[in-house]
Amino acid sequence: MYDIAAALVVQQLAEFLGALSAVSDVPNSYRIATMRAARALDAEMVAVLRGGAIAAAVGFPAGQAPVRDLLAVVSGEQATVDVPGCGPCRAIVAPSTDEPAEYLVVARSAPDGFTVEEVSLVRGMARVLELHVHMVQSLAAERRQAARNSELVESLSERQRLLEHLSGIQRAIARRAPLARVLDMIAVGAHEMLGEDGVALWLLDDDEPDMLVMASEIGLPKQIARRRPAILDDGLPTGADPGVVSLAVPVHQSGTVVGALEVTAYGSGREYGKRDEDILHAFAEHASLAITDAKTFHALNKASHDQVTGLVSRSPFMEQLQRGLSIAGRAGDRLGLLFVDLDGFKLVNDSLGHAAGDAVLAEVAARLRACVRSIDTVARLGGDEFAILLAGFETEDEVIAVADRVLDQIGRPFDLTGQDIFIGASVGVTFSTPASPDADALVRDADLAMYHAKRTGKGRYEVFRSEMQEAFEKTVNLATDLRLALERDEFVVYYQPICALADGELTGLEALVRWRHPTRGLVAPMDFIPAAEETGLIIPIGHRVLYEACRSTSAWNQRRALAGMPELTIHVNVSTRQLRDDTAGLVAEVLRETGLAASRLVLEITESHPALDLAKVREQLLRFKDLGVGLAIDDFGTGYSSLLALRQFPVDTIKVDKSFVDDVDGYDSDLTRAIVGLGLTVRRGVIAEGVESESQRAALLDYGCLLGQGYLFAPPLDHAATTALVSEEPAARGPEPI
Repeated sequence: MYDIAAALVVQQLAEFLGALSAVSDVPNSYRIATMRAARALDAEMVAVLRGGAIAAAVGFPAGQAPVRDLLAVVSGEQATVDVPGCGPCRAIVAPSTDEPAEYLVVARSAPDGFTVEEVSLVRGMARVLELHVHMVQSLAAERRQAARNSELVESLSERQRLLEHLSGIQRAIARRAPLARVLDMIAVGAHEMLGEDGVALWLLDDDEPDMLVMASEIGLPKQIARRRPAILDDGLPTGADPGVVSLAVPVHQSGTVVGALEVTAYGSGREYGKRDEDILHAFAEHASLAITDAKTFHALNKASHDQVTGLVSRSPFMEQLQRGLSIAGRAGDRLGLLFVDLDGFKLVNDSLGHAAGDAVLAEVAARLRACVRSIDTVARLGGDEFAILLAGFETEDEVIAVADRVLDQIGRPFDLTGQDIFIGASVGVTFSTPASPDADALVRDADLAMYHAKRTGKGRYEVFRSEMQEAFEKTVNLATDLRLALERDEFVVYYQPICALADGELTGLEALVRWRHPTRGLVAPMDFIPAAEETGLIIPIGHRVLYEACRSTSAWNQRRALAGMPELTIHVNVSTRQLRDDTAGLVAEVLRETGLAASRLVLEITESHPALDLAKVREQLLRFKDLGVGLAIDDFGTGYSSLLALRQFPVDTIKVDKSFVDDVDGYDSDLTRAIVGLGLTVRRGVIAEGVESESQRAALLDYGCLLGQGYLFAPPLDHAATTALVSEEPAARGPEPI
């Protein structure tokens, strides 16, 4: 795994070098160095001591830096420095090799002190500062000498030109100019400084490491080959042609020889000396820095950015968020965080393939970037989850406006090879406070807000409120209780009769799960089924209900057969979560174990989930039909695609939702009549749910509906009461025949 922390050191050193390269005097060099070091290390104090005096410092009022305390830190007598407004801050020191002695001192209030990589960064900055100051001082000395000795003017001019070339290269590296452009600048600079001789920069081929390729050149004959075998002698190409004079110095990447910078004269009697070698070395060292920085930055970018979307990935985003919280807390500012979760993406991924899914994710990333400013950060946290970090806003409404733009952008169609794909997003919004503890807590709050938005309709945003955390904790506790309930066998099956509307004759039962809680009593499904769905516990709960319902119904039917009564059909609900598993295999096993005839089992499905993969559901339902099991659509008319489900699913029965049965006594009875008529038109059985009055029973019979269930006939009954009911003669129960 690539070391991101080490890569950051290289990146920050390159930026530090680039900042210094624009400075041509010593006092400003010290001033810029302290400012850049403080920014890179998020430090409260940085100082440069030279010869026992303070050359520059940040973190103290002008002229009030505590020289004695800083010298005590340098000597090792104390480990902290008192910084105004921050108190004691832990300090580290990086010495130079120059005389008089020069020290870079950095202090920070972070309780964990400095990492190994940060110590390395401070030492590297001290070394870069030392070399830069030495170069500036040498140039200044030569200028003074040149003022007294005209013979040094030419040398000074050459040194000035070299400095200008190297400074330009340093700035290009710091600006992250393309590597090819930086290498061209190096070749041109060496060409101009070495009397217009041909210059080539050779690098090992990434694909063929035994070959050198010409990465940049100037002044070479056109017939010169751009590739040659990598025969290196301490990094230098060997075997120059007779009559050709060459000088080459090695180019490194992270200390390893990866090529050479070569200058060549053709048939001119040219001789290269120490001065030429020094110049070539200077350019080669910058080539080494450029290559190391570019490769490191590429690896850092690859390690810290998601490869599908190009966005920052989770780990570096969390580090950035933590730093942002620290800075915002000290400044009294706030951060805004958006947690974005895609709605319906799994269906795209599962139905169209991962390549299509990746294309959608890449487009989502582009749209999210378009919703924010250049100073904001967009990250992919994983899967179909994204985060947006916002700073520098005046009001919360500005952050809410971003959430609105995100919903609008993600809600627009995605064009995949001419096919429009629609997904959505749910967004959680939260704001930091000066007391915000850490990045994980802030992301958790945004995640909870997103979860609330998803549970209350999707395609919307929610701003975090403390009661969301309380609700989440209740859900977690409920999930724990559900697991314990499974272990303690606290789930029981109740049965509601399904009867003929005309005379009340019992034709079947619907199995309904109840939770007999040791302290709360009998818990209704609406209070625990959603949590069971989310946690996946609906799978073992559903298995238990199916087995118990089939076992009991098999026993009741055997008893009814002996009494000459018709057998009953048992209806069992199957959740959308169960439809994703091999439920057909489980049903076949339960039927074998309980002895219930497949024709006496009806599985009820709910088509109210907008992200159901209809093709996969149909495949699963066809497997049920192969077993001989009946199928019904529960709560018909309340879903997102009732007619589509009726057309595509191989169902035998539709169950009219109670809300439509209630309408029979109101002004919307025509809709209920239409739903019943639709079922009869497509030759499906129709069962009315929630029948509670004689007027409803009469109206439904008039519409052509023959079966119903509800309190008019009986409430859900426990096992003992159901056993008694199914053993009664038809005349002993139910309402009067119509």
